[in-house]
Order: sequence, then structure tokens, then C-alpha cells
Amino acid sequence: MQKKEIVLTLGLLAEKRACKQGLYDFEKWYPSGSAPLTEVIRKIQELANTSADYLKYVYYANWLLYRFPSTQEPLVLNELTEKVIIHNGDIDIKSSIDGNHIIIGNGDLNIAGGANLSGAAEIWAKNVIAKDKTIALDDFAKILARKTIDAQNIAAKDHAGIWAVTIDTINIAAKDYAAIWAHEINTQNIMYDDSARIHGYINLIQPSSNPQNVTQPAN
Repeated sequence: MQKKEIVLTLGLLAEKRACKQGLYDFEKWYPSGSAPLTEVIRKIQELANTSADYLKYVYYANWLLYRFPSTQEPLVLNELTEKVIIHNGDIDIKSSIDGNHIIIGNGDLNIAGGANLSGAAEIWAKNVIAKDKTIALDDFAKILARKTIDAQNIAAKDHAGIWAVTIDTINIAAKDYAAIWAHEINTQNIMYDDSARIHGYINLIQPSSNPQNVTQPAN
């Protein structure tokens, strides 16, 4: 079924409390005062991939996708050829995600080959799914899932951060100054350093009386 397009206007953006810079940019791009949301998202992705101030456009896109429903059919990518991917719908990546990529989606992000994020990489999606694979973050990389992260292994180190409502994984680990936050974490094994943080209700799939379930390695 074709998704219904949403037409943005200056009035609608002001009603959603867009900032002055966001309203200024929209009027500059679309002097008529209106444009389809899908077209605006494509415009922002183009600017994010060509501007030195790319984070400005990344956060503009995330602001829009947080406030409006998805309008695009699933995006299927065999590999990543651009630094920034912004899509108002599901994203299906047939390879792994490696390095310093930024991916903003308004739906499920399916990663066939797992993820190894570094630098200032960012992932924003409703659900981040890497079945039977590993999601690993280091440096200042971060993942923000509005609902669930589902992977076989999840690991964060350095200053990386992970946020979700629910995390489903077999093994979860944090070290250095990394932090993992979730309302509920369903797992079998946890490992963390003194300086790392794992916050949330821990639901150990194996009996909690097993001392191997939660470990705190020595320095």
C-alpha cells in the first residue's frame, strides 16, 4: 500500500515548534512555503552529505522524523556508499555497517551483517535489528532506538552510548566510559567495568543464581 504523503508548510512547522533556523532554511529552500516531507528529507540528506556542517542537517532530519509518520517505502541497500543515510521509513542493509556512518530512519533498521561503529557514528531508528549478529561501538559512536535493539551480542567501549526502551541480546558488555540505557534488558550474560554503566531492569534469561551471568572484570 502506498503511504500517504505529508505536505509541510511554514505554518505546520511553526505549529510543531520548529526553531527559527529551521523555518528560515525551509523558506529558503521552498519559497512557495510548502513541500512534500519526502522531498524535504531527500534535500536534507543531500546537504548532509555535501556540507561540512553536516550535523546541523542530521539533527534537522531527526527532528522531522520524530514528529511525523513514515511516508517512504522500505529502502534496501546492498552496501553503504554515502556517509549519511536519511530515510522516512524502514531501512534494510544487506551488508554490515562499519566505521563512521550516520543512519537516520523512521522505522525498522535491519542490518544483515551486524555493525561495528566508530568515530562519531550515529544510528537513530525505531527498532535496530541485527539477528544472530554483533553490534559493537567505540569512540563516541551512539545508537538511539525509540523501541528495541535486537542482536546476538552488544558491546560498547570508550565513550560510546546506547539508548533503547528494550534490548534483547545474549551477551551485553560495556567498558571504559561507555554507557547503555534501557527500560528493560533481556540477556544471558553481562560484563562491565567499574567506570562503565549499564542502566535498566535486567531480565536474566538464565537463572539469576548463576554467578556467571553477571560479571565485573578486574582491571
